[in-house]
Amino acid sequence: MNNTDLYSLFELCPVPMWVFEVKSLRFLDVNVAATLEYGYTKEEFLSMDIMAIRPAEDVQEVKNIVEANSKTGAFFRNVFRHLTKKGKLIYVQIASNAIIYQGIPARVVLAMNVTEKFEVQQALLTNERRFKALVQDGSDMITIIDREFRYSYVSPASQRVFGVVPEFFIGKKAFDFIHKDDIAKVEQEAVEIWDKKTIQLSPYRYKDAKGGWLWIETKATNLFDDPAVTGIVCTSKDITERIIADQRVAENVERFNIVSKATSDVIWDCDILKGTILWNRAIDGILKYPLKERTSLDWWKEHIHPQDRERVSVKLDEHISNGISRWMDEYRFLCGDGTYKNIFDRGFVMVDEAGKAYRMIGAMQDITDRKREEEWSKLLESVVVNTSDGVLITDASNSSPKIIYVNQAMVKMSGYSREELIGSSPDVLHGNNTSQMELLKLKSAIETRTSAKVELINYTKNGEQYDVSVSLTPIFGENGQLMRWISIQRDVSEQRRYVEQIEDKNRKLQDISWLQSHVVRTPLARIMSLVELMENTEANPKQLELLAHMRTSADELDKIIKEIANNH
Repeated sequence: MNNTDLYSLFELCPVPMWVFEVKSLRFLDVNVAATLEYGYTKEEFLSMDIMAIRPAEDVQEVKNIVEANSKTGAFFRNVFRHLTKKGKLIYVQIASNAIIYQGIPARVVLAMNVTEKFEVQQALLTNERRFKALVQDGSDMITIIDREFRYSYVSPASQRVFGVVPEFFIGKKAFDFIHKDDIAKVEQEAVEIWDKKTIQLSPYRYKDAKGGWLWIETKATNLFDDPAVTGIVCTSKDITERIIADQRVAENVERFNIVSKATSDVIWDCDILKGTILWNRAIDGILKYPLKERTSLDWWKEHIHPQDRERVSVKLDEHISNGISRWMDEYRFLCGDGTYKNIFDRGFVMVDEAGKAYRMIGAMQDITDRKREEEWSKLLESVVVNTSDGVLITDASNSSPKIIYVNQAMVKMSGYSREELIGSSPDVLHGNNTSQMELLKLKSAIETRTSAKVELINYTKNGEQYDVSVSLTPIFGENGQLMRWISIQRDVSEQRRYVEQIEDKNRKLQDISWLQSHVVRTPLARIMSLVELMENTEANPKQLELLAHMRTSADELDKIIKEIANNH
């Protein structure tokens, strides 16, 4: 990763993430969440390829998908089966995209564990089908009790429900089999049978043949006025599995609410037949819609960005019509504060025995910041890739820094290939000329972990010398640990040659100045001495006038020579 903030987001993301090489399928990097989820250490991950966490029967399918994605470079999403280090099978929601990682074609992957959600949904479907089958097969236990709540009749279903033959219950009181913690509640509800024709008792625990407890739901009808019955007819069904399932659902709903706070998820439950949606509290905190715990399905569609609405609606309708279980999409959603947020939405479609969709449960994730970071990352990557200055990044995690990234400008400038530079020491660019004073200044900055700007002599792979201006900057992590060194190198050979040419011309001008101020001034001094000597001899007026003109000219020439000498 060439951006520390982005790398920190990757490393500390609560959802497992990794980067793998497209060609070899080997892991190039993994974050902390991946090591916790799968049980492998980071070193173990980096020694494996992505097939090591796949069931054997899924390997070929995954290879085909990776190969297809490598050709298109497209963003990819799907649900796959993975294996942890202990061999546990989990279901994960995969989202991946193509990147260039340290010069290598790769893909970055986000893997969200949806095993609990998947298993709960499957358990709910199983329980619903089982419950229907029990009702159709006459699984309810029918009993008749007298005024003292003693059994006078018990249907054969008692053996199937409680493991006891009907005769066992005859003459015994119903309350003798109810859990002591539930008796008071059942007695309070049961007395209403004398004033009402029919009552529905709250679920209670009932002892079975093995001494265990089953959850029972009972509907009682007062038929004492019916001579054929003369008693209270009770229809009781074993709802133990339903109670446990409800408890699990409640626990999972609580988990989903906690997860939604931690991962910016809005959990929703859509009744497809009624066209209504139930939302968790995140609809207020994330989407800014207070008091919107229930909406219509049309309300949700109307709040999708107009440019995304038709595409999302068509895809969703296709899943519902064809009973396709897993749906996911990305779109912009209008929030209560008038802004649009980028949403990654995924849902699970439930179908009945006829294959008709009747319910859909899912979660909306706010990916606005991620989208913005992706745009900035692409922009920064474009700047680094396309700049004419050489960019070199070294790993500062050990005492001997190694190059982990170079841009194309650095490759062109040095004459080395990217493969030759990656993993090498930056000293490879200095050749044998390691005693440069500026190089010592650079090494001092590295020791003190400070920035520096120096000018060095570098050497290409062919040994050709070129001058560079080097800016070195340390990159620190959130804990203050030195992580990377970023070096920006600009070829200043032409600039330095131009300066040398200017300096050479200045030296020549100085030579000319010296010649003018010393060599020329010597004969002038003699002329001035002769003029002064002649002025002190007898001369006629005409001669004196000529001597005066000669004196003036000599003084002017002397002044000019002095000015030249002073300026150079």
